[in-house]
Amino acid sequence: MSFPDRSPAAVSVEGRHAFDRGDPIEANPYPEGSDDHAAWKRGWQMPDGERAEASMPDAAQPLPEHPGGGGSETAPG
Repeated sequence: MSFPDRSPAAVSVEGRHAFDRGDPIEANPYPEGSDDHAAWKRGWQMPDGERAEASMPDAAQPLPEHPGGGGSETAPG
């Protein structure tokens, strides 16, 4: 059994970066018909709104509070 060199998510990110650089969709380096080709193409085609959501944390999820407290204290000095 062989394992893929890259995860589908990593291949999709490659496609997003190619789009951001202005590379054409024909620049897909993976063999047509392969899972990697499809993942790269999905990344390249991802709408801008989804692209921003994928790179930013979910605003609906509160950030965890730092165990040291609120951070309003001043450093001893």
